[in-house]
Amino acid sequence: MTLIRYAIFISLSLSFSISAFTVRAEYKTEHVRILLPPTSIVQSAGYYMAQHKGFFSAQGLNADLISMRSRQSISKAVDQGEAEYGVTNADVLIAKANGRALVAIAVIFQHSPSALLVLKDKGMNKLADLNDKRVLLLPEFKDIEVLSLLRKQHIHSINILSPSVARDITTLVNNQFDALSINLTSGPYNAVRQGVEPVIFTPKNYGIDFYSGFLFTSVTEASLNPERVAAVRTAVLQGWEYALTHTEETLDVLVALNQPLPSAALDELRNQFKYQLIIMRDYILPDFVPLGYINRQHLVDIQQQLIDLDFISQSSDFSQFIYTPPRAKIDWQVWGVWVKVIVAALLFNGLWLFYLLIINQRLKREVLERRRAEQQVRYAAMHDNLTGLANRAQLMETLEHILPLAQKGKITPVLLFMDLDRFKLVNDRYGHAAGDELLIAAAQRMSRLLGGPGELLTRLGGDEFVVLLPNSNLRYAGQLSEQIERTLLQSFALSVCNVSIGISIGYSVYHHDMSADELLTGADNQMYEIKSEHHQKRKQIVC
Repeated sequence: MTLIRYAIFISLSLSFSISAFTVRAEYKTEHVRILLPPTSIVQSAGYYMAQHKGFFSAQGLNADLISMRSRQSISKAVDQGEAEYGVTNADVLIAKANGRALVAIAVIFQHSPSALLVLKDKGMNKLADLNDKRVLLLPEFKDIEVLSLLRKQHIHSINILSPSVARDITTLVNNQFDALSINLTSGPYNAVRQGVEPVIFTPKNYGIDFYSGFLFTSVTEASLNPERVAAVRTAVLQGWEYALTHTEETLDVLVALNQPLPSAALDELRNQFKYQLIIMRDYILPDFVPLGYINRQHLVDIQQQLIDLDFISQSSDFSQFIYTPPRAKIDWQVWGVWVKVIVAALLFNGLWLFYLLIINQRLKREVLERRRAEQQVRYAAMHDNLTGLANRAQLMETLEHILPLAQKGKITPVLLFMDLDRFKLVNDRYGHAAGDELLIAAAQRMSRLLGGPGELLTRLGGDEFVVLLPNSNLRYAGQLSEQIERTLLQSFALSVCNVSIGISIGYSVYHHDMSADELLTGADNQMYEIKSEHHQKRKQIVC
């Protein structure tokens, strides 16, 4: 009976206290406009689901989703106050560099799905074949990934940027153009449906790995309405999480946006949307990276590539580009009432102690799960998805730690910059699956040759690898290079056939006051000189 009286007394006390601090405030719904890009609505699925499921309303927002059917600049519209928020690709970085006062709130696509498509029967099976050809692109810098790919590979093409040209595979079939920029979530599907066999050049395979799906706002909105920006971000990420985990319901909503259409057309549209929704996961990576996550180092790498390719100037300032959530405000009046509740509850220490023990165990489990999640995110951010090797971010972080020791003369770092010979021939002839298989096998062979203290094998992207020897000399670096060359000259038994390739290796030895970029660039330059010699000696793959 004593325990029951305690429980009744605590319940009454808590009820009275809660009613005392409950503030009956009338919430004012705030109206915001979000500009969506003129792409397939599936790429904006998270926004539509946030609206459909009431996630915006739960945050006190009345959101207008405005699909920009024209090709006008979304970045310009947000900067000039025509809308509070916008969604676009990495062209927002160029807009920022050109003086637009913009702030990135979140990134949905960890890898851009932009690519370049040609028809196989037109005889253009490698990127170099596009020299002096007609390439149909989106206006301004909306195809910045493809533009970067062409510029990096020194492809001098005739780039058609007119918004009035119909963007369809038929333009290639009818020889109006030779290549077409596409979105990999829908472009290949449309090509197959029209009975043509495409050849696709993906910028990521050539080292152009940009973010896409930026949710951004203006500096004015971020500074004057920080709570509203946080509310928009929360609702949007909830919408994307729901869209990616409730496929059929999401398809119902997206198809309904295209009615009225004949039932047969709706069935075909649903199949197409389902394909896109599934494929998008490969670029959003919701199982490995938190939705909306922006890796600062990766963003710096993208900015540096844009600088190196002369899209933006070296003096471009991105210091305040990534959004920082506001600190939560403390309502001391509410906290004062809670203190009274806690004091009253502590009088009945028996039940209260039991409650705390339960909560404590739950918190321990949550902390453990959170640590595991953070470790997984850290691992994904620092490792290559395909080979499991360290990626560029981990390499640069490691160099930042060891270069101060090198400056003091305690160690002598050496970098080996490696590029697989004839990899693109294998990739073009047997497809990306064979290319991926070859990259994994080559990475495994090279990994077995390392084992010294601190030696790090990195995949930068495409078929480029780097070995960091934290404290070495030219003799050891030369011996290791010869071992790597010998083992990669041995044929690879791929699932499609046996292939023989090779490798070009350049090295760079640390000199006083060298930066990480200088060390990497020196090895890269020497590698390309060696690779040029290799191209003259070996021009075929063996199968």
